[in-house]
Amino acid sequence: MAKRDLAGQRFGKLVVLQRKEKPKEYTHSSDYWLCRCDCGNETVVLGSNLTSGHTTSCGCKKLHDLTGRHIGKLTVICRSDKYAKRGNRQVRLWKCVCDCGNITYKATDTLSSGAENSCASCAQKMNAACARQNAGFTCGTQLAKIRDMTPSAANTSGCRGVYYDRKRGYWEAQIKFRGHRTRLGYYKRFEDAVAARKKAENIIFGGFLESLNQGFTEQSGS
Repeated sequence: MAKRDLAGQRFGKLVVLQRKEKPKEYTHSSDYWLCRCDCGNETVVLGSNLTSGHTTSCGCKKLHDLTGRHIGKLTVICRSDKYAKRGNRQVRLWKCVCDCGNITYKATDTLSSGAENSCASCAQKMNAACARQNAGFTCGTQLAKIRDMTPSAANTSGCRGVYYDRKRGYWEAQIKFRGHRTRLGYYKRFEDAVAARKKAENIIFGGFLESLNQGFTEQSGS
């Protein structure tokens, strides 16, 4: 018996495009069809579900129109002509504008997942900020490093920020804060270089920690 041909027929919001091989995860017969919904999504449907009227859309009837919704950092503009794969089917994407002004495209399940939605650029910045926060950065500074002046393994002088310059034959003192390195001078005696470094720590790090603590106090008292 020749297999029925449903290609080109309409069932509700679905127009049958072509016969489809049985998806591996499906257990029913091999009578499957690739259909395009009026909303633009493509989906694979069992033939008997089409002819019986059981399936008449890709599922979009159950979904609300997201146009105009502000979700996370995104405002949904409209349905686009772009698609994304979801297993054996394709889902149509929503065109969105991020609060930063970038245009991005998201699927319905992504927008409704409850996760923070944004464009790729903002997501990257947010991930970097989270990583810095987890590493102990506050206001662009890693607090653990300025509260603990233990020299690194690469330091051989025994004092952080003090190095011996063999070419000059002097000790150099320097300090780094918020990515900016300040040279504090060259000294014949190691003790003088250490003193210059300690003085800079008290002024730069001490002032920063004091203002930070003051800010926390004001916030807790407000």
